[in-house]
Amino acid sequence: MSKHRSRRRFIQMAVAAGGITTFAGCNENTPESSDPTETTESSDSTGTTTESTSTQTIEDLVGRTVEVPSSVESVIGVGSGALRLLTYIGAEDDVVGVEEIETTNEKRPFRPYIHANPSLSELPSVGSRNSPDAELLLQQNPDVIFWAWADEGDANTLQSQTGIPVVVIQPGDINEEHRSLFFDSLDLLGTITGRSDAASELRTYTTDVINDLDERTRDIPEEERLSTYVGYLGRGNHGLTRTQPLYTPFTFVNANNVASTLTGPLTETKGAARIDIDPEEIIDQDPSYLFVDMGTVAYDELSEPQYESVTAIENGDVYTLFPVREYSINFGTTLANAYYVGSVLYPDRFSDVDPVARADRIYETFVGAPVYEQLAETYGQGFSRLEG
Repeated sequence: MSKHRSRRRFIQMAVAAGGITTFAGCNENTPESSDPTETTESSDSTGTTTESTSTQTIEDLVGRTVEVPSSVESVIGVGSGALRLLTYIGAEDDVVGVEEIETTNEKRPFRPYIHANPSLSELPSVGSRNSPDAELLLQQNPDVIFWAWADEGDANTLQSQTGIPVVVIQPGDINEEHRSLFFDSLDLLGTITGRSDAASELRTYTTDVINDLDERTRDIPEEERLSTYVGYLGRGNHGLTRTQPLYTPFTFVNANNVASTLTGPLTETKGAARIDIDPEEIIDQDPSYLFVDMGTVAYDELSEPQYESVTAIENGDVYTLFPVREYSINFGTTLANAYYVGSVLYPDRFSDVDPVARADRIYETFVGAPVYEQLAETYGQGFSRLEG
């Protein structure tokens, strides 16, 4: 029986039983349910008819065993980062539905993978952010649903509701602590969609870029590493005091991040921890260079009298960076930001690097198109000293 006929029957049975309800974060550990393994007939060289399986068994990133088709032609990615990683391995043409957040990109044109693949925003919605709708998913009838950051119970429930294999991935981060999750998720997506080579090539490219950044700066003596700070992390109204003790673009170029020893309430969801610090700590640390995340709405604090003695602000050494977080981690942006940070702090070490050209090369590798100028237009400026 074809997947289309079996799924249509599944929908008819569900409707007869009272309809399919919207799935919105149920935590019940519902037993995993999937269609029986389908088989196809073929003839070997002797003319004997043999039966071969058309599914493969995989283990997802929360340890679930899932039967998925051996040949996958249509997919949907839900949860923060799932669609992004599908574009990273070149599977954007297989996507048949997206979360509502992706269909409103004219109002929020922030994510590089959507800039590179705008047609994704024209696909049908399958539910609100992080809350996939079982009925809408069934209407699009994907071979596999990839769900980023789901727990085991939610994944089992959605699979039971739809009869479609649900595979959990954990996109992680590009920092050293969470990079293995990023690579493991790429590998799993590559295996299931038949793009293992693309996943492997991106792993190699990412590793090579990180090594290049490190090799340019790792021999700089500690006392010669310029004091640096990044603020306004997080899209919206987060202020100058919102930062990261381990801001990955700084780490990659071995910068002296003055926030690395600061304390405060940490936010550690899905990537490197963020922190809100006291303004006095910025003043006391007195960074020589200050970077701001362009995902915020205003930078009024930089003009406050309390900060006028901070060396970076006094000298006008305040520079802009693209957000590394926008519905989870923008992996390519992290690398692009790192090259720009390196070129500002240590121009002699990056004299062969045009940060804009390098950013476009990175974006083309990750999302399939050079989208630096589109991002710069979105945020009002690109890599530069902060204007105004």
